[in-house]
Amino acid sequence: MEAPALRGIVLAGGRSSRLGGRHKPAIEVGGEPIVARVVRALRAIDAEPVVVGDPAGVPAGVAVVREEPPFAGPLAAIAAGLGALPPADGVVLVLGGDMPFVTPDALRRLASAAPGAVALAVDPSGRDQPLCAAWDERVLRARAAAVGDPRDRPLRALLETVGDAIRIPLPAAELADVDTPEDLRRLGAGDQTPGS
Repeated sequence: MEAPALRGIVLAGGRSSRLGGRHKPAIEVGGEPIVARVVRALRAIDAEPVVVGDPAGVPAGVAVVREEPPFAGPLAAIAAGLGALPPADGVVLVLGGDMPFVTPDALRRLASAAPGAVALAVDPSGRDQPLCAAWDERVLRARAAAVGDPRDRPLRALLETVGDAIRIPLPAAELADVDTPEDLRRLGAGDQTPGS
């Protein structure tokens, strides 16, 4: 019997407006672009990655697609990522391309909880992190189809009718993302940082 497919959609198409338009996923942390670190975590659990957005910083050999139109939001990016993946029976991880310290262990925990459901990372304050999640692929495709036109729709539209998501608590450090210049300083962008 064929093993269930394990794939990852990495979102790397935002405007990075709070960073003055600097493309966040291509910023180096520990000498490696953030998006490359996310891809490396996916590959460590044998998940096939596809990046949606700007190709800057994406490792060679990784498929890159673009949401249509560009900058149409994370829901449109997820739809584009799904469109680039042939349908399969398995799990799809959905990750922000600006999370430099997400670990293979965290992704493994999410993926193992997702068959038949959706598993969301939860930060220490109890807040859901929908851009660090694992979906049963059939559930994700059904929800994406039910949403309809994904352009400029909020990400929560994908979660509105999935029922009870499985919530996986993860440390704040693993869920840290880059939104502002202060985040860059805090995460040591351009430096070799602990845990990198």
